[in-house]
Amino acid sequence: MSRRSLLAALLATSACGGSRPLPSSPPAHEPLVLDPAVHLLPAPGLVWLVDARLRELFATPAIAAALALVLPPTRLDAFAKYHGGIDLRSVSELAVASYGDSTLSVARVVLDPKQVESAFASRAVAVEGRAEEGSVVRTWGSVAGSRQQLAILGREALVLEQGAFGHLRAAELFARGKLKRAFPALLVEPLARVAQLLGDAPLRAFASGPFEGELGKGLGGLLAGATAVGAAAVPREHDPDGALALRFVVTGAWGSDAGEAAKRLKAAFDVLGNDPLGRLMGVDRPLEGPVAYGEAEALRLEVTVDALGVATGLRDATGATIEEVMK
Repeated sequence: MSRRSLLAALLATSACGGSRPLPSSPPAHEPLVLDPAVHLLPAPGLVWLVDARLRELFATPAIAAALALVLPPTRLDAFAKYHGGIDLRSVSELAVASYGDSTLSVARVVLDPKQVESAFASRAVAVEGRAEEGSVVRTWGSVAGSRQQLAILGREALVLEQGAFGHLRAAELFARGKLKRAFPALLVEPLARVAQLLGDAPLRAFASGPFEGELGKGLGGLLAGATAVGAAAVPREHDPDGALALRFVVTGAWGSDAGEAAKRLKAAFDVLGNDPLGRLMGVDRPLEGPVAYGEAEALRLEVTVDALGVATGLRDATGATIEEVMK
């Protein structure tokens, strides 16, 4: 057979499907939107929310020393062992929200999905189900007397729901970018305005109104007319002593009464600072402030405290022995 005939035969064989097809590559997982983690928390039904950049806080020496008083390294090590290697000191962001009948926690951290799922199964009295969709694995069951549901988002984040189920699914859809007509909690009012006023901070807390009943009596009665409240803590840069700048925001229709309302806010802070717990944490002896400001739609209070003193007070109030407190 001539070279030309051989080439023609090979081409004919190929055209007829005689050659083996190339192996198809597995479908790529859809990209997940995980930064910031707090934007995976849905708005409907939210009562309060805490957002913390833990790795950043633990990387600040003075703040790390304060945190060690309330979160000893041995306790953090035990937590990691119990939760599939999740070390809180390595969590870039932890966002926790209460919805009344459930709590939703989102953590951004490098993880081993199989190890985390195995740890959940070992904690559960019974694993009721498991679902896998792309790079997301969900598993649920009964843990320590309550229903829990865990979603592992690739190797970069996880979501844990405790109590009534429902909000975790919304968080998962936010991560997939599939909730086009819904917005996370901090991007809708009233918390969007509070987040704007607090600004960027490694530790923030929010609560949404209305505040009724006994809650409405808080802050000298200001909460009765508040739409939302927020607080932020920022370590003062290059301060070896652990100074912590705090900012508090109370939104509402204060109008022309804003100045007087700001005075009431400062008075309420002074009362809190001089109660037994406030004195124990040194809040009655701030490094700077407090200073209160009143605007038509928002009240603000700023004060700087000693982080180590606050942490020592919290430890003494919650975990220390009487002998330690009385020294």
